[in-house]
Amino acid sequence: MDKMELSTGISTFPMPAAVISVGIGDEANLITLAYVGKVCSSPPVVAVSIQPRRHSYQLIEKHREFVINYPTINQLREMDYCGTRSGRDLNKWEELNLTKEKGSVVQVPLIKEFPWNMECKVIQRTELGTHVCYFGEVVAVHSDSKFIRNNNIDPDKIDTFAYVSGNYIGLKKGAIGRHGFSLN
Repeated sequence: MDKMELSTGISTFPMPAAVISVGIGDEANLITLAYVGKVCSSPPVVAVSIQPRRHSYQLIEKHREFVINYPTINQLREMDYCGTRSGRDLNKWEELNLTKEKGSVVQVPLIKEFPWNMECKVIQRTELGTHVCYFGEVVAVHSDSKFIRNNNIDPDKIDTFAYVSGNYIGLKKGAIGRHGFSLN
């Protein structure tokens, strides 16, 4: 294997691309982030990182809540749009004809049209160079019922994508193995 050394700023693994909703009422905004990930299972905690110069930064600081909204591959344009325009300049909800849906726990709205939503309350923040990392306890999870099997996400129906080095990569439908398969 012939390996090359790359810039430390290059991610060598796929990251979920998600639209994060922050703010309440008319100030609610949407920001696309690829710096999103689960970091603890009990309690369930996810991390998102935002640059302080972003409009959404002030809103997450103010309300200490956020919602992670995952799109399908058919919603790629909406997701990209939310990451290439500032909420200081326009209302992304109106521009994209997206519906604010009331969550079951947090005050920040969910994106009704996106099939997967995770309501989170900030439990910790850490300043890390160019970004502030927010650790959010997941307080509610929602999924469109067509993506559920046996009270869980059906891997054969997943229709989403990941982000790798500035590119959106479609994820092949269907599971290629189940955790623990090597034990057999």
